[in-house]
Amino acid sequence: MQHGIFAYPWELADQGYDKALNEIAEAGFTNVNLAMQYHNGKFLLPRNPKRRVYYAEDGAISFRPDPGRYGDMKPRLHSLVTETSSPADEVASRADKLGLNLVAWTVCLHNRWLGEQFPMATQHTAFGDPLLNSLSPVHPLVREYLVTLITDMVNRYPIHAIMMESPGHMGFIHGEHHELIGTEFDAVQLDMLNLSFSDYEVAQAEAAGIPATMLRELTAAVLDASMNQGVKLAKADGTPSKTVEALVKNGLPHYMVWLKQHELSLVTEVREAVRASSPSTEIWHFAALDGTPGDAALIATGDGTLAGYADSDDDAAQRAHDAAQLGRPVRGAIRAIAPDTTDPAVIAPRKAAWEQTGVTGIDVYNYGLMNGVIWNAVRDAFR
Repeated sequence: MQHGIFAYPWELADQGYDKALNEIAEAGFTNVNLAMQYHNGKFLLPRNPKRRVYYAEDGAISFRPDPGRYGDMKPRLHSLVTETSSPADEVASRADKLGLNLVAWTVCLHNRWLGEQFPMATQHTAFGDPLLNSLSPVHPLVREYLVTLITDMVNRYPIHAIMMESPGHMGFIHGEHHELIGTEFDAVQLDMLNLSFSDYEVAQAEAAGIPATMLRELTAAVLDASMNQGVKLAKADGTPSKTVEALVKNGLPHYMVWLKQHELSLVTEVREAVRASSPSTEIWHFAALDGTPGDAALIATGDGTLAGYADSDDDAAQRAHDAAQLGRPVRGAIRAIAPDTTDPAVIAPRKAAWEQTGVTGIDVYNYGLMNGVIWNAVRDAFR
């Protein structure tokens, strides 16, 4: 069984690549899930020898790209990437000797750095506001960029698998820096806020016969009434109220399906590009399984999926069962940081619980975020 550990490039560099990778290998891990493109954030690094707080370089990549491959959208190079080396180079050069595989953990469309340069290519609310941290999988610039980025990776490095995270619209609430939202939303309101209505998406949907302009206006009006006049959009059981019926009757479900189809076609295009460039490299989905119909379609595009972070041993069994119904190999996951994990004693039984479900691998989050007590428990459980 493969055991993977998520790792940030700055943590490996600060620890020293030899020390960090030897420590990971000696702890029994077979895969290093290296963040190859990542979003912004503030990180507490309990075991870091150089600093304890780190602010990530938003949208930066951790490998040396081939500049000639890219169109208008070009990747931001992390400060650790130089003309002669990069975190991906450092890991790849040591991997074989240590018995490690390089897994390209790739946050796909969560990228404010690019969103600020190309606001027209981001998700937009029904009110017309760009969500700059969420690139739209419908826009051709975004599609070209992501396919190029991942193809570039697999052509330059011996990548065991691509771990894809956020390959579609991320939705309204996504933990953007210091996110201040003073209104409480029910599930229906959130579903409507999560819909994207950029000018490009609306125009393309109109061309496909969907009245997207009208749907955008109706959605904005309904959301405005719910926020400012107290109009209820959900019944007591959580289902849509009569206020939403006009949206449904006028084709909102068709627009939602149309958006999802573009997300799936983008991931399919990525998969086909990887197959053509590096047939042995697998596609794994870093997917939250929430039971929606889109789960099965998304997971069908890959070679495996994470079943999510279990909060109990019974939850691990249920997650593995649910994920297995979607027809792809399943990987278990342990989020070995607070609030999921505060007691080191849960690590070994959680690992055993995942193993008993028959998963093909277990991935642990995150090498740099774990404190010393939890890391010791992880190391003892996996080696």
